[in-house]
Amino acid sequence: MTRHVTMLLCALGWLSGCATVSPVEHAAALEAQNKERARQLTEELYNLRKLDRIPEYIAQDFVDHSQGAPANVVGPALVRQQAEASFQQLPDLKFDILHLVADGDLVVVHWKATGTDPKNLDAAGKPKALTLDGHSLYRMREGKVVEAWDISDRLSPLLQRGYKVVPPKP
Repeated sequence: MTRHVTMLLCALGWLSGCATVSPVEHAAALEAQNKERARQLTEELYNLRKLDRIPEYIAQDFVDHSQGAPANVVGPALVRQQAEASFQQLPDLKFDILHLVADGDLVVVHWKATGTDPKNLDAAGKPKALTLDGHSLYRMREGKVVEAWDISDRLSPLLQRGYKVVPPKP
């Protein structure tokens, strides 16, 4: 009987050791989860246009710290407003994720977006293609984005639309 109890205790000890996760493993798992949530957000919201899923990815107290973001709108409503405005400007907008990097609760998404601009027509009257490059930095909490900072190349889209950079006169 003692042998069986000893074996049972050893087995339970071994199983409980398997369930223990080190702080490093926990941090790595959280970073992997955050990266996956950022990837899903980009795919479902911007590429599949599932705007009804925004509350699954964006916290109620979400704040966008990006240049030009409205200061008086927060949460999922802000993200929906921004996405709808983007789709209005580029109806076939599509994002490709080039890199995803996580550090704790922060995730950086390096992206390239393409679409056609219905207001910028070529000689045949067809909308011209437009390419955008940028990075989005998200702070995550419990699988949702709570803060964002977007940095994008603002000059390139203007040049693609035909604007010229004119140096100042000497």
